[in-house]
Amino acid sequence: MDKLTNWLEKRIYPAAVFFQENKYLASIQYGMMLSIPLLLVGAFACIISDFPIDAFQTFMANLVGEEVWAEWNWSVLNPASIGLLSLVAMCGMSYELGRRNDVTPMPGVAISLMSFFLLIHADENGMISQSEFGATTLFLSIIVALVSVEIYSFCIKRKITIKMPASVPEFVSSQFAALIPAVLCAVLWLVVRYLIQLTPYETASNMIYGLLQAPLTGLGTSLVGTLIAEFINSVLWFFGIHGTNVVASVMEPLWYAARDTNWQVYLEDALAVRPYIATIDFSNMIMYLTGSGITLPLCIEMAFMCKLQRLKTVGKGAIIPGIFNVNEPVIFGLPIVMNPMMLIPFLVAPLVCVLVAFGAMSTGIVPTPIGVPVPWTLPAPISGWMMCGDWRGGALQIVNLIISGVIYWPFIKVLDREYTKEELGEQAPAEASA
Repeated sequence: MDKLTNWLEKRIYPAAVFFQENKYLASIQYGMMLSIPLLLVGAFACIISDFPIDAFQTFMANLVGEEVWAEWNWSVLNPASIGLLSLVAMCGMSYELGRRNDVTPMPGVAISLMSFFLLIHADENGMISQSEFGATTLFLSIIVALVSVEIYSFCIKRKITIKMPASVPEFVSSQFAALIPAVLCAVLWLVVRYLIQLTPYETASNMIYGLLQAPLTGLGTSLVGTLIAEFINSVLWFFGIHGTNVVASVMEPLWYAARDTNWQVYLEDALAVRPYIATIDFSNMIMYLTGSGITLPLCIEMAFMCKLQRLKTVGKGAIIPGIFNVNEPVIFGLPIVMNPMMLIPFLVAPLVCVLVAFGAMSTGIVPTPIGVPVPWTLPAPISGWMMCGDWRGGALQIVNLIISGVIYWPFIKVLDREYTKEELGEQAPAEASA
């Protein structure tokens, strides 16, 4: 056990620190987090508009009118929430990268917006498709944001700017300072646009999707890629690093793209085979079910099956947060962090559950995720049902919770015994001295 812990500390920990402190990955993560309110609004709207009870649908259609009820979500609210993922994420990435580069961030956001629209193609009527702002252009928005803000930051730091008199207010002067970077970005992305038009891809979004997004999504959402992401997440948490944030900075764009693809397939034909198992909702509702390590069964075992009062108290306090997929109380309260006895089950339980989920979905026992956004705090089994659009998704979550409990039990039982011995050993000298 000590050899494994030492190896993880030497090999995995330095890489984790790099990912956690890297400004580009941190900016991408910030941008994705910025889109969460819109995604949740869109998710709840999908639940309401497609609530699977005919009586409810009939009642609402009669109440507000069939035309309004048919279009309020999919034609109006959905494009204004979930459909803006790439645009909102790009603004967040641009702002955060500018802040980390110690420059005024808002001009960088404006330059990124201009650059993004320079690469977007309108149709023959001058209209831009709503799909250009959704998950299908997420990788394009990432590239545009990072490159544009770096150009802006370089010009500001090297003073390649238009200098205004000292009497001009700082807000005004900072906008003029961004003029030269904006011109450079405009020239760059215009050249890129017309060069891409000479290729078979024709548009930047098609090229990015064909060369990067589709292959990376296929790799990142494969069984091997998902298991690696899960393993790294658990290892980082063991060392007290927020593994979910580190993994998300790399994997979230892939998982969001996979969810969007599934969603498009589902909208065209609800019975069609959806291509991806691992999506952002799969990560939240299967990989991180009740929190990293799938620890809710462990909390229940601590609260009701352990003898030591300290473990009981921590377990009881962690149950309610765990139901809503928040498990820091048990990770730091047991603790699991730097606790060699809990390393094996903390690594093994989620890996086994991912294997079970992949097996169930790849064989058709459980439907693959339909692509509707699921709030990450939604408890099981409701979240599983919503993710798959089928009760079997919730049943899969229950099966995985049982499996996790079986894996954790022998380890927490031994830990309970050892902690009890230590506590009794500490009490004996105290009583003797008294």
